[in-house]
Amino acid sequence: MGNITIVARHLNITEAIKNYALQKAEKIKKFFEWILQIQITLDIGGDNSHIVEMIVSVSRGPTMVAQASNSDMYRAIDLAVDKIEAQLKKHKGKIQSRIVRRKKPATTEMEGTESEPEA
Repeated sequence: MGNITIVARHLNITEAIKNYALQKAEKIKKFFEWILQIQITLDIGGDNSHIVEMIVSVSRGPTMVAQASNSDMYRAIDLAVDKIEAQLKKHKGKIQSRIVRRKKPATTEMEGTESEPEA
C-alpha cells in the first residue's frame, strides 16, 4: 500500500502525537484502497495554533490536500482527517458514478435491440 510520512516543523514531535497521526492515516488507508502516499505536516503558527496539513496522493485521481488549525494538536489532526475523508468520499463517488454510467447505456441498448425484433 502507501507510505506514510510525518514531518514536524517548528516543534519536537512526541511519540504520542506521532502514533496518533499514524493511527488516523491508517484509518484513511482502509477507507480508500488506491492511496499511494500520505504526508502529514505538523507545524505551530505565529499565534501558537497547531497547524496540520495532509497531502494524499491517489493513483486514480488528483492529489488531495487538507489543512486545519486548532489550539490542540490532536483536534487539528482530527479536523484534517475529516477534510481528507470528505474529499476521498467525493472522489470515490465520482469514480462509482462513472462506472454506473458506463454500465447503464450498455443495458439500455440491449433492451432497445430486443424490443425491435418483437414488433
